[in-house]
Amino acid sequence: MPLTEHAWPRTLDSSSGDLVGEFFGPALRNSCLYDRGVGYFSSGWLRENSRGLTAFVENGGTARWVTSPILSESDWAAMLSGDEARRDKSLREAMGGNIADLAESLERETLSALAWMIADDILDFRLAVPRGELSGGEFHDKFGIFSDSEGNRLSFNGSYNDSIQGLRNYESIKIFCSWNEAFAPLVEADIQRFEALWQNRDPNVKVYELPQAARDSILKLRTLDRPYGVSSGTKVREDESGVYIEPGTIPSWLKLRDYQLAAIQAWKDYGQPPGDPSARRGILSMATGAGKTLTALYLACKLAERNSPFVLIVACPFLNLAEQWIREMRKFGLEAIGCFGGKKRWHQPLSDAFQRLKSKGEGILPIVVSNDTFSSKAFQDLLRPESCVHLFVADEVHNLGAEHLSRSLPEGIKLRLGLSATPKRHHDDEGTNALLQYFGDIVYEFTLKEAIEHGCLTRYYYFPVLVTLDEDEATEYADLTRRLSQFMRGDDGVKFSDGAKPLLMRRARLLGQARQKLVALDQILRSMKEKPTKAVFYCGDGRVRDPITDEERRQLDAVSSLLTDEHELGVRTFTFRESPAEREEILDQLRDGSLDGIVAIRCLDEGIDVPELGVGFLLASSTNPRQFIQRRGRLLRRSEGKEFATIYDFVVIPPDLSGDVDDKAFNMERNLFRRELGRISDFCETAENGPEALQKLQDLRRKYNLLAT
Repeated sequence: MPLTEHAWPRTLDSSSGDLVGEFFGPALRNSCLYDRGVGYFSSGWLRENSRGLTAFVENGGTARWVTSPILSESDWAAMLSGDEARRDKSLREAMGGNIADLAESLERETLSALAWMIADDILDFRLAVPRGELSGGEFHDKFGIFSDSEGNRLSFNGSYNDSIQGLRNYESIKIFCSWNEAFAPLVEADIQRFEALWQNRDPNVKVYELPQAARDSILKLRTLDRPYGVSSGTKVREDESGVYIEPGTIPSWLKLRDYQLAAIQAWKDYGQPPGDPSARRGILSMATGAGKTLTALYLACKLAERNSPFVLIVACPFLNLAEQWIREMRKFGLEAIGCFGGKKRWHQPLSDAFQRLKSKGEGILPIVVSNDTFSSKAFQDLLRPESCVHLFVADEVHNLGAEHLSRSLPEGIKLRLGLSATPKRHHDDEGTNALLQYFGDIVYEFTLKEAIEHGCLTRYYYFPVLVTLDEDEATEYADLTRRLSQFMRGDDGVKFSDGAKPLLMRRARLLGQARQKLVALDQILRSMKEKPTKAVFYCGDGRVRDPITDEERRQLDAVSSLLTDEHELGVRTFTFRESPAEREEILDQLRDGSLDGIVAIRCLDEGIDVPELGVGFLLASSTNPRQFIQRRGRLLRRSEGKEFATIYDFVVIPPDLSGDVDDKAFNMERNLFRRELGRISDFCETAENGPEALQKLQDLRRKYNLLAT
């Protein structure tokens, strides 16, 4: 829960209160960032706060300590002499001695926890030595700031050191909450003070990073297994076998396929814009399920090997897709900062991460950002492509062709990679041109047919389900056809003037929610020998008369009721109405068999990885290639034990309009149906039963003189 939901005391002392139980424990449990400036630190403090730290780690928390080095006077002088002291023998020996003493004074479990937390970048230490006007003194401050995922801050000041002795002494602290208007300036002052120390901006305190020799010695103290739990938010770096790997390491189990390597090479060879040898641009048009994510991460790691510091930015249209990228990055030792869900959640962590990258002058900063956040001024103001190499990866890149997004694409980033199975925007030449202008040409294509032939996607069977319109629906259809024909432009019958848009939307909704589709779905389910599992039911966003209750309902709700009430299937809806957390829960239930299927509108169209899906019912589809290609791709992803997929496509047979419309309207209808037939033919082309499926439409093709289509 957020820090705001806990009742914090104004002051607390070790005589009348419990510093761990009343303050540090709950503060750690409800935080994701802990910044501490303290004169003395002992890892025995970890043992006393183990419960709070366990929850902190599981929150994905990170902690930064600025503390005094435990060194002799001569060792301090060596550090003050400059960066060369990091390689000085006396300093190495002194730090090594401190670590040896530490090992003797702690139980091995606590020592291993400290080592693992440093290895996983959960804990980061910097050593503070007074200089200038404070030269010869000690860093003796004692303050800290806790931050939660919603941006609330809790700061404290007092006499307490992070040590076992600090718990035995009489110590006290004062506590300030950022959400209390009176204390907010005090919290902000502590934040600024800590950042000045961490970034080495205080003129009278010199702050050093932990010498590499000391860090290496600490890491050797790790046992095989982490002594704390791991959740999706935990900052860990491990490959599939649980072995620690450095950030940006290509996992040993990953062997790219030939076509993935060819895609990377094409981006390198053909993506250089004229006059700028350091730039690369290009779009990879690869079938859904062909491994675009792994291809992009492999390329990013290769680029990071030669460019340090390195910033990797991945932009996604949906939050579930963003979370999916974050999980995939962990396989490469990368713990990304997720920039979505409100500015308070990501702005400060991202700002801090850029500062750390700049101060270190090396490393990788991985970022996963939603398209909306990426286009914001707050996000783009943090980017510094002039100071280090940035790679911008746009997943489902066609979405960035929307006018409000394409205007915000930053010109300063030289390395740009677009990913999509369908890069071109449907009926939006201007948006497509904006994408190609920014991301470059489509440098590599890998079609769905090639993906099936290479074994990347599973084979499938396709069954068009022909349904008719009821009498009142047919009457409305004829009326819309006559009215639409008045807005035709040209002779092709598919171009209309602006006034036709409301009529086209009504026509599409009428076809999408045709009542007989529910009747046909009911009949198909009753004919099945076994109930469908791992199924998805794609619906339209219109309303339909329920054939069972005779009530007007959303098609989504009518389908859900039919599945649960009549066929006893366990299903849940998957739409924009469900929160990201609910969607993840739904997908988990589908994977483990708790659900038989999901009923969706559009939220599963792009990017979401559910390879277990094996049966699809397309009750509503558009002729937009992006939609049906993405939906088919969702169903064809490979999964253990999955031999093939099955697709049921519900197609409305246009009513006979003989005598109801003129030749102009009939020609328009013919050409609109040609587009629908093109979608069906595309499905048939790569289906195992393609010719048989296409034969079902023989009479319709003959009626409209489209046998050659």
